[in-house]
Amino acid sequence: MFSAQSSPQTRRAYSRLALLLAAVAGAVNAVGFVALGSHTSHMSGHMATLGESLALGRADVGWLSAQLMGMFIAGATSAAMLLDASRHRTRGRHVSALLLEAGVLGGIGVGMATSVGVRAPVFLWGLAFAMGLQNALVTRLSGAVVRTTHVTGLLTDIGIQLVQLMAWVRDGVRGEGAPGLWHRLRDLPSAVQFERTRLHLGLALAFLAGSTLGPFLFLRHGAVTLVLPCAALGVLAALDVRLSALPAPAPTGPGR
Repeated sequence: MFSAQSSPQTRRAYSRLALLLAAVAGAVNAVGFVALGSHTSHMSGHMATLGESLALGRADVGWLSAQLMGMFIAGATSAAMLLDASRHRTRGRHVSALLLEAGVLGGIGVGMATSVGVRAPVFLWGLAFAMGLQNALVTRLSGAVVRTTHVTGLLTDIGIQLVQLMAWVRDGVRGEGAPGLWHRLRDLPSAVQFERTRLHLGLALAFLAGSTLGPFLFLRHGAVTLVLPCAALGVLAALDVRLSALPAPAPTGPGR
């Protein structure tokens, strides 16, 4: 996805895919909280809840968190299996995972629409499964560079990269003054070394947009709102069929 050997056009296409997935994750996570009372992509919070419940001797309180973590892992495992099964394809390598996520979200939407007022744990299980599947898909696709279901790592990377950006501008100004500053600012939108910075900023904003739009529409139109994430995943599956598959980049660091 972000291999230096890939063409700029292909990198842009896969970046758009990641941005759409971040918006999908933001919408699904926020709708899950508004509708069902729990986030389904933030496993750190669920792990903390489970630990607190065990410390207090109230394992029943953390039981749902344990279930959601298990379903998140199940989704990630399913994505890895589907990607391994399609690794020899030259096109559409990620279609099966994208369509599975769309099917799960669509099924949850139908279930919620026909069970108004019911907050069944199975809906949260499905959302956690979908988020685990998506996170593993993008992790494999990007070589562990990008996550779309949570923003902790993104915000950390943005902070680090902003310091690098300021140092780059400072080096341009040094010895050249105002003309050097102008040249750096002019070149910034197309500077290859900050391509990842721009992507991470875009992912954070896309997640925020999804987190805003999802609940806004859900409160007005109900579970039918999940049609939008499903449609976005369908579009991404069609896009993936059009793109030639790239060799999966090697992981560059620990997961976030």
